[in-house]
Amino acid sequence: MNERDTASSGTIVVGVDASQEADDALTWARTVAGPDDRIVVLHAWEIPMMTGYDMVVAVDVDEIEQLSKQGLDELVERADDPRLVPVTRRGHAGRALVAEGEEADLIVVGHRGSSRLSLMLGSTANYVVHHSAQPVVVVRGDRCDAPEYVVVGVDDFDDPADSPSVRALQWAYGLRGVERVDAVHAWFLPPLAVGMYHPASTDLTSMDDSALRIAERVVEAAGEVPDGVTVRAEAARGTGGFALIEASRSADLVVVGRRGRGGFSELVLGSTSAETAAHSHAPVAIIQ
Repeated sequence: MNERDTASSGTIVVGVDASQEADDALTWARTVAGPDDRIVVLHAWEIPMMTGYDMVVAVDVDEIEQLSKQGLDELVERADDPRLVPVTRRGHAGRALVAEGEEADLIVVGHRGSSRLSLMLGSTANYVVHHSAQPVVVVRGDRCDAPEYVVVGVDDFDDPADSPSVRALQWAYGLRGVERVDAVHAWFLPPLAVGMYHPASTDLTSMDDSALRIAERVVEAAGEVPDGVTVRAEAARGTGGFALIEASRSADLVVVGRRGRGGFSELVLGSTSAETAAHSHAPVAIIQ
């Protein structure tokens, strides 16, 4: 599904439950999928935890599994979309999505939290983002339309073959229906580096130019731009997360690349991907 103007089919795995964010994730996946794509609608269920001092509660596992399948079948039936394939799995939702998505082209999850903490504390979205080797889209914000305007956060690189930014930009090129792609490199100068009386204007302009050259370098390394797509390199002032969050106010999709460093430490230290996924006003694609 990542090859533009191709007849080959792809597979999208979408995590669903009874929440509104899951409905949004499925809506987004159906919107971006091609007519021949396969959309695996996955619902994971677990045995409910029951605690008490002297009380024993019998749990009918078969009944829970049957109700899960029934609910998922009803959801797929209401959607009336032949591309949908219902799948239920017992166990942790995040692990089930990562396992199901190993051979897929894309995993889609919903998230409506308004802070990095909400993304960090055991959420399905957090688990999938930090454990999947496949591209992951975190659907958030109010837009579920097919992405025509995409913003890609880019950074400098030594080897284009090992650059998350180059991969992210190439992935954006492959989206069906995309018309405009902005490659944005943000730079941030701590206030103490400038000082109260330092004539900052010339330095800031120079840094803008340097940031623009980095964005242009990534665009060049990404290779040929598909027909019908306009690409623009841009420099932005601020941290990477802040710049992408601001850009998400008008974009249909924000795309970031990541190297797959440790999940917990990466979130605590404030990675661009985590900050963007936690605060973006539009869906966010995270590309390994």
